[in-house]
Amino acid sequence: MRALILAGLVALPAAAQEGKDIPREEWMERVLGNSIHYSIDGNYIGREFWLPDGRSVRYQTPDGFCQDGRWTEFEGTYCFAWPGSIVCARHVEEADGTLSFPPVDSGGQPLDEAVQQGEIVEGGFTCEPGLTS
Repeated sequence: MRALILAGLVALPAAAQEGKDIPREEWMERVLGNSIHYSIDGNYIGREFWLPDGRSVRYQTPDGFCQDGRWTEFEGTYCFAWPGSIVCARHVEEADGTLSFPPVDSGGQPLDEAVQQGEIVEGGFTCEPGLTS
């Protein structure tokens, strides 16, 4: 299941992205208490709820597997600590308004991987008991 979460960082070559980084304050205004639905090549891969505490996120795969993690941001690099892994990405708004998440290392250097897209959806979600790890 964790592999699917990590697979969420593939879609378009990172070098192909030419948008603007979304400043942390603006990002938090958009997502705090809301969810992001992620896709790769138009295929839904999961959703992430930015919990109201301002430091935690909850990710759910299409098959219902959930896990909670914590995030941090430094100079435009957002890193997410999930059980057993750390994933980092930039948060970018493309010229057409599309949100994309180019993968980077923890120092903000681009990775030669592909990018997922996301759509902010109002509100959060809960996970069924027994599905959260």
